[in-house]
Amino acid sequence: MAQTKPMNPALGTDVTTPDPQARGWTSWLSDDTSTRSAALLVGVLMAIALLLRLPHLAGKSLWLDEIYSMLYARMSWSSFWHEVSTREGNMIAYYLLLRGWIHLGDNQSVAKILSILLGVATIPAMYALGNQLYGRQTGLITALLVSVSACHVRASQWIRSYSFMLLLLALAAWFLARGLERPSFQNWSLYLITASLAVYCHFYAGLALTAQLASLLLLSGEEIPWRQLLLALAALGLLLSPAAAYVLTRNSGQLDWVPKPKLWELVHWAVFLAGAGSTGVAYALLVICICLCVLSFLQMRKVWVSRGRSLPSWRRAFPFLWLILPVAISFLVSYAKPVFFFRYLIISWPAFILVVADGIANWRPSRARRGILVIAMCLSLVSVGLAYKTEEDWEGAMRYLLRRLQDGDTAFVGTGMAPLVYYSSRWYAPGAAPKVELPDYEKTKASVPEFARAHRRVWVVVFPNFAPEGRTAQLLRALEPTYAVAEENKFRAVTVERLEVAKSP
Repeated sequence: MAQTKPMNPALGTDVTTPDPQARGWTSWLSDDTSTRSAALLVGVLMAIALLLRLPHLAGKSLWLDEIYSMLYARMSWSSFWHEVSTREGNMIAYYLLLRGWIHLGDNQSVAKILSILLGVATIPAMYALGNQLYGRQTGLITALLVSVSACHVRASQWIRSYSFMLLLLALAAWFLARGLERPSFQNWSLYLITASLAVYCHFYAGLALTAQLASLLLLSGEEIPWRQLLLALAALGLLLSPAAAYVLTRNSGQLDWVPKPKLWELVHWAVFLAGAGSTGVAYALLVICICLCVLSFLQMRKVWVSRGRSLPSWRRAFPFLWLILPVAISFLVSYAKPVFFFRYLIISWPAFILVVADGIANWRPSRARRGILVIAMCLSLVSVGLAYKTEEDWEGAMRYLLRRLQDGDTAFVGTGMAPLVYYSSRWYAPGAAPKVELPDYEKTKASVPEFARAHRRVWVVVFPNFAPEGRTAQLLRALEPTYAVAEENKFRAVTVERLEVAKSP
């Protein structure tokens, strides 16, 4: 097999370029692709990504956090500012954008289209980042992987800030790389803007920025534009001081539900990045991705041995640090205060995609390579199909409950209060929804016999989520000696029960 070894200007090191006839399906993704052809390919991938992200927008039930997003988008400005200043300051940049967007249509499909468009815009951003770090071929492979990533498809359909945050993190990383290679006021200003906005989309983005900035320690002092960097850090600290103050002074137990992490949670996180869910397909895809990450790591080590602390070495090490450091920090901190949750650590997904794309680019062409990559592509598309499934069927649960509630009924809805409010307002005219009594949990547990004399039957909404909902679990234990389950219906992640007095109090 004829091979040449040209110099890759993006990496500053020799790379092996196989005979074009042996490249297989990556023959149209190469460093020789013209700028115009690359732009056309990225445009085609954006169209494919859009098609993969549009199905099931209206028929898929919202999950709990999405319902909160819709409530925040619809509430009055005074109520909104009260909520974000006292309870829900996270994601404020996204909430403000959503509040404007929702004027195009007050329904879940329109709200999801905002996330989809931001997700599709991530493809050229990731192409630019891959091109900046590794070269055009890896940039194009990165764009391809983003377009068919089940994790990104899932995030792009959520009425949450994740697709916006991922776009901003990719842009911030690109401007950081450009700022190191071509220091200018424009590059560092754009890094400052995108980095700070990413944090105001989700506070966990701060962990990704920590990894990005920590990667500068891998450079020699001569490679760092100190003046621009110090000015950017000072301005970034100033812009992020309100977010830091909020986290330190407005903690009202928002993460109290997060359980202490187990080592298996690291696997859960990795499977989420690879295939968007703990399924056999996702695990198989993860195994392939790990092998590709190893190939990228070996190439990184080779460059480090030959180039030392230089920009070419930093470009290869940067995604690895971004991939590992946020997860390591949150996992270790969780032994003091549980903060490790796989969905929030989607902040490392761009780095994961970059490393996998580089592994593909460094895999020598062969029939085995071609076959395994085709299998991986098929597994990813199957994972995309699985990502369309409803995650939490609050719509079904609330429809079932509201159809059976009678005026004056008693209900313990727990976490389901937001879904009850949201769907009642969607399905009933003002004042037409069933009048429901919502007793205090603590008072009820303290005087069950007295409560039972006045309430012969009660409804309970059970939402175990990722950890048992403690308040509801304690209530059910207190009611168990007096009440029996007369009716129960299970929905995805949600259960609705009707309890009736079994023993006279």
